[in-house]
Amino acid sequence: MSSRSSQLDNILAAGLHLLDSGQPAQELDLKSLLSSRIAKFYSVLGKDRPVVAHDTVEDIQLETAQCALEVVHCVQKLLDADAHGNTSQGDAKFQEGALENALVIGTRDLTELRTMLSMVFRWGIDPLLARVMLAWPAKPSPHAATTIIDLTSTPADYRTLSSFLRCLMSMLFPCGVQSSVPQTLITTTILNRHMSELLKASMTLGWLPKSLSSEDTPTVDSLRPSALRLLEFLPLSQVMTDLGALLSSMPPPPAHVRRLCSSILSKNLLRPGGVRALYAAVFGEEEGPENPQLEKYEHSGLILKSVPAGMKPEEYFAIIVPQLIALLSENVPATHRRAASFTISRMLDSEFSHRTLVSSLALPMIHDPIMRVLKVPLEDRSLVSLAPITPSRALSALTILLLNTDPSPVFVTLILSPVVHALYALMFHLDRVKASNPVLKESVKGLLATWGRVVERQEGVDTLWSVLQSDWMYWEVDTTGEIKRTAADPNRREKFALLTPEDLRKGEETGEMDKNFLDIYPDPAHLVQYLKSLHRSDIASELFIRLLEIYRLSRDDQEINPMRVLLYLQVVIQMQTQLSDNSSSTSILNKPEHILSFVKHALESPVTATTNTTPKKAEHPRGLGLGDLRIVRQEEDDLVKGGDSDDEEPDAVTGNQGEDDMTGTAVNLLLATLEANPTLSAWNAPILSDIVSLLEPFSNDVSESVRALTREARMVVTARLASTSTSWSAPPTKGEESPQEIYQKALKLLQDPILPVRAHGLLLLRQLVSSRPRASGTSSTEAALAPAIMSIFMQSVQDDDSYIFLNAVQGLSAMVDTFGKEVLGNLLEAYTRNVTTIHAGGLSKQEVDTKVRVGEALGQVIRRCGDALSVCADNIVPRLISVFRSSHAPTVLRTSAISLLAECVKTSLVAVLGYTNDLSIGMIDLLQVEMVPISQLPSREDKAEKTKTEKPREKEALDSEPTAVDFSLPPLRRAALHFWTLLLQQLTHAVYDGERVEAPFLGRAKITLGYIASTDEDGIVRVMAREANEAINQLNKAMLGM
Repeated sequence: MSSRSSQLDNILAAGLHLLDSGQPAQELDLKSLLSSRIAKFYSVLGKDRPVVAHDTVEDIQLETAQCALEVVHCVQKLLDADAHGNTSQGDAKFQEGALENALVIGTRDLTELRTMLSMVFRWGIDPLLARVMLAWPAKPSPHAATTIIDLTSTPADYRTLSSFLRCLMSMLFPCGVQSSVPQTLITTTILNRHMSELLKASMTLGWLPKSLSSEDTPTVDSLRPSALRLLEFLPLSQVMTDLGALLSSMPPPPAHVRRLCSSILSKNLLRPGGVRALYAAVFGEEEGPENPQLEKYEHSGLILKSVPAGMKPEEYFAIIVPQLIALLSENVPATHRRAASFTISRMLDSEFSHRTLVSSLALPMIHDPIMRVLKVPLEDRSLVSLAPITPSRALSALTILLLNTDPSPVFVTLILSPVVHALYALMFHLDRVKASNPVLKESVKGLLATWGRVVERQEGVDTLWSVLQSDWMYWEVDTTGEIKRTAADPNRREKFALLTPEDLRKGEETGEMDKNFLDIYPDPAHLVQYLKSLHRSDIASELFIRLLEIYRLSRDDQEINPMRVLLYLQVVIQMQTQLSDNSSSTSILNKPEHILSFVKHALESPVTATTNTTPKKAEHPRGLGLGDLRIVRQEEDDLVKGGDSDDEEPDAVTGNQGEDDMTGTAVNLLLATLEANPTLSAWNAPILSDIVSLLEPFSNDVSESVRALTREARMVVTARLASTSTSWSAPPTKGEESPQEIYQKALKLLQDPILPVRAHGLLLLRQLVSSRPRASGTSSTEAALAPAIMSIFMQSVQDDDSYIFLNAVQGLSAMVDTFGKEVLGNLLEAYTRNVTTIHAGGLSKQEVDTKVRVGEALGQVIRRCGDALSVCADNIVPRLISVFRSSHAPTVLRTSAISLLAECVKTSLVAVLGYTNDLSIGMIDLLQVEMVPISQLPSREDKAEKTKTEKPREKEALDSEPTAVDFSLPPLRRAALHFWTLLLQQLTHAVYDGERVEAPFLGRAKITLGYIASTDEDGIVRVMAREANEAINQLNKAMLGM
């Protein structure tokens, strides 16, 4: 053992001369210095120095490297022999003594050996390999400079390089390739510091292709098994590191080395743990102090995305993807988690060619534990090295994946959309359990919130709709905090009963009432609360519209589950309650486009369109009525009609109830949307124009609530259009409100849902148009406002509330007083439109009511004109005459026209004096034609019955059936007789005033009135005829001067 120790000391002393750094070398150049060191090295060993020509510094450096290799080789041989000698002896005492005399390498000696190994590779192997590679042909580069290469020394360099490599391999495998490597510090240094250089040179010579080999540079086959054997000893991460360093080394390795390295990397990557080894090689085994650069993530991702040559993509990704999913865990370094997430996101990118394949492999691994109730035995696992993914691990993997990737909406949607309904069910379960894990609860809520904020609108609506359509998904949490899916909830009992008195009593005592007492899933209140937390008004609005549409269609579906319909209705109610706040960012009214589209569709759909025919239902409620089947006398039919009004047409009332509900809902939504969006008008939402036109038929609906809502909606839209279509150029006046300010204030009040507020808006408009005297003229601003104000008044005239339409009537009359003939002509046009034609019989009840109310405004206009009526008499009187002469017009309108003519006569006889003869003859003709004489003398019983039923029958004819064209009704004759009486009285006053009056029609009138006073069936008509006759007598006396 002493001889080995002396040999070790001797060889280390010789090697120290190669590193003789203590001797000053200022006077010698590098070549002379190295040469002197080599000489000292050989002198210490007692050997003669070989005679070699040293022409350059590189040559003397190569000789130094050979000397250093000799030192390292001798030391490795002595250490290995010493280690084998100590372990081969069986005597314990001998081993104890051997340990005392074992070879010892100190820290200084170790540093010396490491430096000499560096010299071997820096001055020996690397330069030799570079010179050998220069001799091989390479692809010409257009930018490379022309160089002259000396090829005469290539065979010698090749042989020297081969000897270097064989020597190193013999040091690592002294007993053959199949033996283990010596456990020495030299071995450790080579494997840890110089493995990439050793592998590069060994692969270059050991796998040299035939196209590059020759007699002088043959392939060194003996290096192959040694190199492969070395790779087996190394951990996967170090293999990846060394091969990666080899590929990125300079100068670049030959092509056959690159192909070999890629093949070896691919094979190691496919081994269990290969992906983790790759990340360990790139990012390190432990967490580093700094985050790696993006280039490293992209490089590792590119490696894993590349399919090895000759391997099917299905086979490759079936091995790689599970390893990547396994790295989405808390038990691996953060850089590895980020790298795995980065690679998965790149593989699922739409531009990746194998995206569909990767998606089919990766997503089920994460989704299935959450979506399905799975119990997979261990023997069925395809990869035994990977632990089974539990729901908790799957949730953790989803969270890690999203936290470590770019916030791409497409990627987030792809990962989370398929499991949203399962995640929502888990969140619902955790919210119901008071003692649930807060970390788990926040994690699930975070996933759902992330998805909800980035998902596209249409996909978000479809996914949430699938939540509404899904069945109950049951979850449970065990004592260890592990969550799992179950087929059913053993603690849940079906609730078939409604609220009982006991439930009500408990609710009053505790102050809490379970709104979902039927245990419907999903819980409407909980679902809408989640929807509200997303702050996605676009999704909420479209989902709300879809619910309304489905609910509307489900009423006609006899096979639909009633619990499902109840769910839709409750969700709608909850959305109206929680998401209708205008100040909230999730208000369903913030996106009016969806609401307006639904309103338009609901108003024009076949279900609601049937309401267009409802005004005629008072006459013909069904296809066949009692009148079509009458086989008894009129008296018996009256008994049938005299039944309880509550029993009339129950089927018709029930049939229209659903249609009225949906129409009312649509109009209510329209009003709420307009209230929530003050700037919304037909200017920025053209669909409002279509909705207004669709609303017009519903103004005559049989349902009073629908009529009121429709008129209010039309009023708001009209006011909104007027307020947004007027621009002001005049500056505001000081001290009092300008007309523009009053107008805007009135329009704002008209849009208010409270009726007295709207009435005050009409009052302001009336004051605005009546505030300026006619003599002072009208400003351009007021003239510009006139059409819009008149449109508002015409809309308000149709209102059922008396305070509203009376204000509108007064406003119209005030406009005539202010703006003159133009507004008067519009009123007359509205009053006479479609009355003088054959279409007059088709007027609806609402149209007739509107014309009668416009007639009231005309009556006020006539009274206000006074003696100035002559100015506009030629515009008023002919229009009124055409109405009362129309045989197709409803009786109510003819009566109204005669009353207006009587008002003209009463106001100013001079104004209508030119029409007196025509009016008188027309009234006589009307009385003669429309007179209803008594057909027979009634009995006392008939008189009593007639007294009871006459007035109600007249009232029913005028009020309940204002569109009736029945000229036999007494009010028409009464109006004509009233006109006659007024006309005769005014003529009598004119005669007494000294005016000359001609009345050639008095004789005919007296005969007609006398006959009516004796024979008409209406008592009031007879009395009025007698009064008219007395007026004729008074006129005759006046004309005779009596």
